[in-house]
Amino acid sequence: MKRLHYKGLCPLKIGLLIVMLAGLCSPAATGSIPPSSLREPGDDIPPGVPFVLSDEPLGLFSTITIPLKRAGRLFLIETTIDGQSGNLIFDTGASGLVLNKTYFRKYASFEKNTGGGITGEMAKVEHIKVGRIDISDLYYENVPADLADLSHIENRRNIKVLGLMGINLIRQFEVTFDALHNKLVLSRVDKAGNRLEPGKPGLNFDYRQKIDTQHDIILIEGKIGEKVLTFCLDTGAETNVLSAGLPKKVMSTVQITRRSNMVGSGSRGVEVLYGTMKELLLSKHQFGEMETVVRNMEAMSEAYGCTIDGMLGFDFWQKGIFCINFYTNEISFSMNKAEKL
Repeated sequence: MKRLHYKGLCPLKIGLLIVMLAGLCSPAATGSIPPSSLREPGDDIPPGVPFVLSDEPLGLFSTITIPLKRAGRLFLIETTIDGQSGNLIFDTGASGLVLNKTYFRKYASFEKNTGGGITGEMAKVEHIKVGRIDISDLYYENVPADLADLSHIENRRNIKVLGLMGINLIRQFEVTFDALHNKLVLSRVDKAGNRLEPGKPGLNFDYRQKIDTQHDIILIEGKIGEKVLTFCLDTGAETNVLSAGLPKKVMSTVQITRRSNMVGSGSRGVEVLYGTMKELLLSKHQFGEMETVVRNMEAMSEAYGCTIDGMLGFDFWQKGIFCINFYTNEISFSMNKAEKL
């Protein structure tokens, strides 16, 4: 299947986000909505819904610092979309913009059946476009988006969530994420990945490692128990996730504390284990103990077309300051340093 340029919801993202939300407090979760980014050549495009839209960042700035709010373990960005104010979840586990159907259900849309929910069920994804998104001095025009029911997040966190802000809205920047101090810094760069702002080369980081973004997600290799594994970097995940299919040498480093059954939107369920990840080595740095969920990730790997051994979420990002450069395909990080951005 050919991957074209309509960018939207990543595979299983909503389902996994629900697992993160429900897994911390409850043994039940709803189903998932898979990607809009997969289309076969020759698919009809409904009238009035352009296929080639824009996620070009606009605004007169070289570097912008965006304050982040917290809702539990989620990071929120204040925004106005077509005149409607609310919050976007900063979510590198989503490939593009995902909007809450509660607030955008009246937009002209089209839908397509897709498969691969959290329990392997079918789901429908609706596609729309919005005229303008404002985030401080940053804005976007004519942006493609997927619709999803995010009411479960609003109900649990008691906060207005307009949607998810994925990587295609930020990949033209150098992105510095300081979770400890609730800051997101976006810096314009040239084609070589160098900052455009004179006199501000950025922070000096202690560690640097290559990443891969060819699957519309951010992938990084790490080691657990001397085994090289592939992780998805996900700022929208409330805990880390490990695949249940990993070798015993890897799983022996994880202390399991409990198990429960996650139920999808239908009647099917999947077993999920909860515990502590005691080892993770990235670029010669050992991250120490972090909370984790252990579950089957075969459907997610199949949807992406590559093996996903785990996801790195909230506990990972709390460990330090991280800088992602999509032009050099690198992530740099320093551990819990308080430098000014």
